[in-house]
Amino acid sequence: MSKSYRNYCIQDRLQQIYEAIGLIMKRCEHINCPDDFLLSPDNMMIFDSCVMRLQTIGEQVGKLLKEPNTPLARYPEIPWKAIYDMRNIISHEYANIDEILIFNTIKEDLPILESVVKKMLEPYS
Repeated sequence: MSKSYRNYCIQDRLQQIYEAIGLIMKRCEHINCPDDFLLSPDNMMIFDSCVMRLQTIGEQVGKLLKEPNTPLARYPEIPWKAIYDMRNIISHEYANIDEILIFNTIKEDLPILESVVKKMLEPYS
């Protein structure tokens, strides 16, 4: 694989992560506690869509973890493996997903991840 194609793949994966974070955060602006996800069919649909976007983030992180000299290694403060592991839980245990864990991930972890991924994308702009 050529270096330019590899860089394109990395950039594309990071961009997908960044866009998924933005969508999740926008959709959850009015969600103030985990129980809000359960208050209406519309909020349950928001929950489902956000969980699927978290799965997308985990999938792209998993692919980046397999890259030689992965750019993720430069940001050890981010629990990359845990992000990928969450993807596996979502994929294989969807019916048992805890709305508290999802809420905390969205409200506490995604803003930090968003700023790191934005920084990671800067060399590609």
